[in-house]
Amino acid sequence: MKYLRTLLAVTLLFTTPLANSDDVVIDTPMAATTVHFADRYASIFYMQGEESYKVILAFPTGKGKHEQLVRQSLYLADGQSYQLSIGGYGINEQASTISITRQNDHILADIVTCESRQNMAKCI
Repeated sequence: MKYLRTLLAVTLLFTTPLANSDDVVIDTPMAATTVHFADRYASIFYMQGEESYKVILAFPTGKGKHEQLVRQSLYLADGQSYQLSIGGYGINEQASTISITRQNDHILADIVTCESRQNMAKCI
């Protein structure tokens, strides 16, 4: 637990300022960007490769002593995308979906949050 808190603190220390919009452009390799995702914060950064970029999406799950860091490693060629949706399991629970797309030499992150079951189709 102490290790996880330290890791998150260091990650947030070296990140760019919190993104205020739901559409985020990440255009500097190895520079993490912090976004609000569901009811938590996530960090996204990428490493350039010749054919594809390695994109890392990291966010905490659980609470208190059960908190864990989840990391997704993606390899995206130009034009490829990845989507992850979390939450929305209860009647009044929010669901959020993050779509990560590589376009040329940068990464786009689009985050959609749904407040109710009626709008859930936008989040899955």
